[in-house]
Amino acid sequence: MVDMLRRDFMAGASAALVKPERRNVLLLICEQFQHDAGSFMGGPAKTPHLDQLAAASVRFQTACTTTGLCSPARAALFTGRLGHRTGLDDNCNVWHSRLTGLDLKQTTLVEWAKRQGYFTGYFGKWHLGLDGPIRRGADRYPASGFDRTRNPPGKVMQKPDFHAPKKYYVKGAAFEEKPGFYLTARGSYEDSEVARLARSGAAFLEEAARQPRPFFLTVSFNAVHPPYQVAPPFHQMYDWRQVRLPANLHDSFANKPAYQNDILWPFHDTAHMSEDDWRRSVAFYRGFISQLDRGLGAILDSLRAGGWWDNTLVVLVADHGDMNGAHNRFDKGPYCYDEILRIPLLVRAPGLQPRDVHRHVSSIDLNRTLAEWMGAQPDQPNLDSRSLWLLMQRGDGAWDGPDQAFYRYEWYNGRWFGIRAIRTPEWKYCFNPAGVDELYDLRADPGELNNLAVAAPAPAVLASLQRRLLEHLRAVGDKMVAEKLEQYAAGGKP
Repeated sequence: MVDMLRRDFMAGASAALVKPERRNVLLLICEQFQHDAGSFMGGPAKTPHLDQLAAASVRFQTACTTTGLCSPARAALFTGRLGHRTGLDDNCNVWHSRLTGLDLKQTTLVEWAKRQGYFTGYFGKWHLGLDGPIRRGADRYPASGFDRTRNPPGKVMQKPDFHAPKKYYVKGAAFEEKPGFYLTARGSYEDSEVARLARSGAAFLEEAARQPRPFFLTVSFNAVHPPYQVAPPFHQMYDWRQVRLPANLHDSFANKPAYQNDILWPFHDTAHMSEDDWRRSVAFYRGFISQLDRGLGAILDSLRAGGWWDNTLVVLVADHGDMNGAHNRFDKGPYCYDEILRIPLLVRAPGLQPRDVHRHVSSIDLNRTLAEWMGAQPDQPNLDSRSLWLLMQRGDGAWDGPDQAFYRYEWYNGRWFGIRAIRTPEWKYCFNPAGVDELYDLRADPGELNNLAVAAPAPAVLASLQRRLLEHLRAVGDKMVAEKLEQYAAGGKP
């Protein structure tokens, strides 16, 4: 009953913003987008279209993902439920994983919008099972691409080639590009997946103009997921010689979990990367971001041209971040570092004044926020999602309670880690059942190089963070890991 009253109140809060005939949604999802890489967040990659969107949006400065892995992060966003509830806690349809998709009983924003009378379109990466949006009732979807075929480009349905990076260990050899990591894409921008998805999004909006229904459009880009295949002219947009290397590139990994140095995927074999290689990789990554910005801009231009700007909620979010040189790592893995934990998040709502929000929020919170905007009713409660409407309307002071975010890394492509973490403005604590715990002073050590969890004596804050993390795990019913943390915090006694 309390939750129902809260939902009704929040729905009223969103309704007070604008009263259009049609409350549309444009959800733009990007892959592995570092939170501070684009110019719209003060970063070095030029993103003029996102700069314009950000100027009109609520900018969440400390947004975090639930999981630094594609499928679990997406499942949480679309269901509003964490992996221990949905069973979706690893990547789907990759060689090592036991999972093939999100159970159809775990319904998502796609079904809820459809049931609410929305004209629904889903274009691009789903990564929650083959033909997932189609099977869940999407009205429009791509004829080909990610999740439409058994083995699309960029998806590893066969055993990965762990020997592939060995060609880069040839003594005395130099490589301007390293296919498998970063390279110039074949063809022009117009031949790229970014351009194709932008055209699909624009075509959907054109069709939506002829519909009597509101629309819910998701365009989900594989950019900027590695390998960074960047089309001309974006591949040479940034001079690699001018790239400043990450301050935490040369991490010794002293007193850290041993598995952080394991090669769990070919991307993790980075010993061949020189400092100049890392500079090239970062330059390609930035070019990829600018290429993505062009595609996003085309969709946003279509939205404005169609007259939808004043009645459409626009969301820009990443599934998670990307390492790309941080801690000498590439891609992502079972870590809690800010490079993959923090994400860009913009929400532009009609009638809402732009502002910066500094409180921690999570990508899963978009679920309840979007459902309330559409007036949609989940048939399975989105228990782990919080509405962002009060924060967007009133700013940081609208939420009481501790400023914190929680993070998990259950599986990585078939290998269990069970990581749970808590982040505050000052500290990050990572409970690692498969390795030593981590504790970082984010003010003194923003690069997360010095693990204080192994200090003797441990900082007093460690016990407090363990307690807060344990309270969260109990509250969300994450029983297995809660029991492990409780036993560990008690000194290993059952």
